Amino acid sequence: MSHTALRIIPTLVERIWGRRDLGLWVEAAPAASGPAIGEAWLSDINCEIETGGTLGDNLTRCHADRTGPVLLAKLLFTSASLSVQVHPTDTAAHASGRFASGKDEAWHILEATSDAQVWIGFEEPVTASVLRAALADGTVLSLMHQHAVRVGETLLIPAGTVHAIGAGLVLLEVQDPIDVTYRLYDYGRARPLQIDDALSVADLGRSRVVIGTATNAARQTLTVGPRFVLERLAVAGGVTLAPDGGHEHILVALADGVTLDGRALPRGTAAFVPASGDAVWITGTAVALLHPGPGPSPCLVMG
Repeated sequence: MSHTALRIIPTLVERIWGRRDLGLWVEAAPAASGPAIGEAWLSDINCEIETGGTLGDNLTRCHADRTGPVLLAKLLFTSASLSVQVHPTDTAAHASGRFASGKDEAWHILEATSDAQVWIGFEEPVTASVLRAALADGTVLSLMHQHAVRVGETLLIPAGTVHAIGAGLVLLEVQDPIDVTYRLYDYGRARPLQIDDALSVADLGRSRVVIGTATNAARQTLTVGPRFVLERLAVAGGVTLAPDGGHEHILVALADGVTLDGRALPRGTAAFVPASGDAVWITGTAVALLHPGPGPSPCLVMG
């Protein structure tokens, strides 16, 4: 059976740290008096597809025996800092009996103000008691590794790494599709914290930050996680993605001018190419390619 690429309609998600000015990233941007949007989900199984139904519905039709969600890609828009948080490792997730896996993620920076920051892990090893004290008196960020982000950087956040995203950013976040986050600190906002759960899974050792920087190469691997690979394509002359039956792909337009089979894929939107899908002709100077790996996709035909 033949299957074409599925063009996904982003799902906009309100967040207290979000914003209303989404620039060129969202076609149907919220009104100035509307809710603050923090995330645009690009590949959740509940996202609607341009031709009808949800991504999950269409996957069932493409692969009757397929179960489980696909890798999740999101755009994040920040006007304030996100909570200091952590996601469980595979070991912790399995031990809990509640989750199929842990949650690794990566951030690819698309826009950043001159003072935009992120915090990843700790400058020096800490003990649980020292961390609890810093959470109580609001000084936790002073213990963490602070990084001034730049457009084009990609940062890998392994499961178990305590982290926080600051204000003034637009980024592409790719992650395992496991909905579990433990908040340690939230700047006094009235949201629940899960400090005990967080401390049970957090790596309290010195931070090991992995940072990649985008280049002008036609094809570049930005980062590799345990269950995902994020590549960047700059293929104004075009490239073919020819599924081989074993690899599914998510394409995200990171700039204007991206096309799939000659038709525009607007900036900030995504398409899902099933493992059994038809070949897709891609053009564009900034295209993110997300897939399960383990290495660079064998399905790209360059040149």
